[in-house]
Amino acid sequence: MAGGTRLLQFRVTAENFGNLEGAHLLEFFDSVEFISNYQPGSKNTPASIIAKLKHQHPLHEYEEIDALRIITILTEGENESIAIVTLGGPFTRKVASLDSLWFTHPTIATPDFLKVTISGIPSSIKEIMRIAQALPERMSYSLLESEDSKITPINMSDMPPKRQNILLKAIELGYYRYPRGCTQRDIAEAVGLKQATVSEHLQKGESTVLNSWSKNHN
Repeated sequence: MAGGTRLLQFRVTAENFGNLEGAHLLEFFDSVEFISNYQPGSKNTPASIIAKLKHQHPLHEYEEIDALRIITILTEGENESIAIVTLGGPFTRKVASLDSLWFTHPTIATPDFLKVTISGIPSSIKEIMRIAQALPERMSYSLLESEDSKITPINMSDMPPKRQNILLKAIELGYYRYPRGCTQRDIAEAVGLKQATVSEHLQKGESTVLNSWSKNHN
């Protein structure tokens, strides 16, 4: 199994949830589903992802928990929203701290099961498997060649640097909050570009993330 990347998938049924951090999310949400990586974590620091959250109450009514912290709400519906979040807990921090290892599709927490898919280089996959096998909770897992899967993680780091910078500035200034914390003109002034250029990059960046999510759910 030398070379390339691998996919490691864990699956835990409800009766074996135990103290897994993903199971704690279900005390607050009907389900939490991975859409895209947003920013990698570092040692002892949680990674940020874009997630689809199914919920019964407006997001602002949820208390902040270590397992999931909402950073920015991208779209909010009555029972389903898309948000940038950080994931906490020892296992998630370990994934974030290992080199060349990231969450990918399908990763989802539901009341019936937790499914976590991780992609990475063989040495890091081997290390995270060793850690998972030491957990007291019973889980099944499968190891796949990444080329055998249709899963394709989309990271902001895959975008052109200018687009990534504009999206990060938009989030920083509150463009995706409700109500909006800034205008496209504000973002353009902050990054020193024309408003038309900013508008184009925002649309393309949003399209990349949402189309990636859509393709993985057809």
